[in-house]
Amino acid sequence: MVAGIPKQFIPCSRFQRAVVALELFQAFWFFLPAYVANPTAVLFGGGTPMDFGKVLKDGKRLFGDGKTWRGFGGGVMCGIILGLILWGLAALVYEPLEYGAFPGALAPLVLLPVGALLGDLTGSFIKRRMGKPKGAPVLGLDQYDFMVGAMVLLAIFQNGWFIQHYWEGEAVFGLIFVIVLTPLLHRAVNIVGYRLGKKEVPW
Repeated sequence: MVAGIPKQFIPCSRFQRAVVALELFQAFWFFLPAYVANPTAVLFGGGTPMDFGKVLKDGKRLFGDGKTWRGFGGGVMCGIILGLILWGLAALVYEPLEYGAFPGALAPLVLLPVGALLGDLTGSFIKRRMGKPKGAPVLGLDQYDFMVGAMVLLAIFQNGWFIQHYWEGEAVFGLIFVIVLTPLLHRAVNIVGYRLGKKEVPW
């Protein structure tokens, strides 16, 4: 408490605001490989379905024709390539935006796009069990399945990195920012994909 004013009501200093702003940008920057994996998987889509046409006992497909090995591989590849580009740019411009030192930094670069597409795959599995056809919207699941997948994989296999960049101290503001931003980016990207003829529906 300062001069009779509770601490929580004291305005943040410019330095504190700058720290939070940096955490928001870092959270977005680090998550870009996951963001790019999801839509680029659509661009590479086609070919053999990941479930090989398997139908479960409920009479519904495991994932459906929309999830293919070519799309999964293409999305992961694009995510990793973007991560490497971002890593190189950070090394030249601003070190805190690096993913870490080689070779350890390769782990989040791989886990982010792989986790994003595994999350998307899980979303498709849940939709099929719900009886939803390909492209049918499910509020919340469509917007967050890939984000949750990426975060969970990071938390399991790169727990220290995840805590440092998305949980510890002001970093939690970055996590909140990603949670708020994700459905907005998801919607914008899907509209673009629909207009380019790469998606059957704009959601």
